[in-house]
Amino acid sequence: MTLRVRYAPSPTGLMHVGHLRAALPNLLLALKENGTLILRIEDTDFDRNKIGSEDGFYEDLAWLGFSFAEGPHLGGPVGPYRTMERNERGDYTAAVNKLLASGRAYECFTSPEELDLLRKIQTSKNEPPRYDNRHRNLTEEQKNAYRAEGRVAVIRFRMNDGEIVFQDLIRGEQRFKTENIGGDPVIVRSNGVPLFTFAGAVDDIAMNITHVIRGEDHIVNAAVQVQLYEALGATPPQFAHVALMLDKDGHKMSKRFGALSIKILREQGYLPTALAGYIASLGFAEAPHANATLQELATSFDFARVGKAPVRFDEDQLLHTNTTALHHSTWEQVEPYASAFLPAYATATELSTLWPMVRESLNTLSDIPAALEPILKAPQAQSFTEDEKIFLQAASEALPSTFTTNTWSEWTTTLKAATGRKGKELFMPLRRALTGQEHGPELAQLLPVWGPAEVRSRLQSACN
Repeated sequence: MTLRVRYAPSPTGLMHVGHLRAALPNLLLALKENGTLILRIEDTDFDRNKIGSEDGFYEDLAWLGFSFAEGPHLGGPVGPYRTMERNERGDYTAAVNKLLASGRAYECFTSPEELDLLRKIQTSKNEPPRYDNRHRNLTEEQKNAYRAEGRVAVIRFRMNDGEIVFQDLIRGEQRFKTENIGGDPVIVRSNGVPLFTFAGAVDDIAMNITHVIRGEDHIVNAAVQVQLYEALGATPPQFAHVALMLDKDGHKMSKRFGALSIKILREQGYLPTALAGYIASLGFAEAPHANATLQELATSFDFARVGKAPVRFDEDQLLHTNTTALHHSTWEQVEPYASAFLPAYATATELSTLWPMVRESLNTLSDIPAALEPILKAPQAQSFTEDEKIFLQAASEALPSTFTTNTWSEWTTTLKAATGRKGKELFMPLRRALTGQEHGPELAQLLPVWGPAEVRSRLQSACN
């Protein structure tokens, strides 16, 4: 059977680094095993769904280099690929009816007030909150009485007593006693909308998903889903639950995710290869070089190397990874992303020529304007001493009429002999006069770019 995995986000906001950590191992496994990656949108949370969120996921995933074989925007043989569209078609109703007919599901009329009272009683006894399955065996007369009160039932899944055992590709054998899971779980709300635990299992069966890879916060859901798969007559997929991602101080990242959305990081000038490479380095795969592609990352992906302990996301380390990637990037690698950061006075052609000279000064692509300004724009007026002005005038007069790759070395050697200046005393006035800055690309590389007329003009301006 062909390996089939899915990434199933909810459209409740911007895609962020937490989403990327959930999506990436699915992609890497599909690439490594020549499997199929499916995108599924789980849009059942009406209160939190955001207009435009789904389109934002498409844009961010495409920027990151993700390629899906099937999905809402692509279609496919087992669609539709949105939960609510499948709900409207009746997929979950059919599954619920099957469970009701077999006795594995039942209507529950317990009110929110009764559930709240139950939790308070359990808490007062230092017991973990759990539903006590009180409506498992209601008679039709009892159900009708509740309906007459105006109560609307939810559907609960009847858990079989005993122990649930399954293998996790990361965590090994997992064992859960059903009495510790929290009682029979709700699988369909009173408004007819399925909970993702149930809908996900139904969809995984219909879409022939072979591996479910997700965060460790879903591992208890997996125990419930094992029984759901079996009750629906299906074999459970293989599960792999990856460790949570914390911030660098070991705290939950939920409050930081807004500032770490893929959209914001993209606008700040991060490269997709750097972002994916850094997330992959947190226990998934080892990048063979600074600008490794997703396919290259996939070659080293192995569940055996994925740790069980939480990993820490360090923004400083991400920036370092991005800086390294930029410093080792060719123009062809950055061209699709760099053009968005060009200042009005520069062209992509100019940046392509200057790229080997400016890339070493970049931490993100948003640094491009600052790197180009001293090269493509005349420097602002600088303050020079009279001795420095005399030196710069001599430098202008000694400037050759044509430039070669050796001009800088030959020119400064001549100036050193003529003026007695050397080291910083020689080079700093030239750099400040030509660029307006004390640091920057090698002037030996820039002279041929400027040409004699531009260099002479900048030197003369500094002398005035």
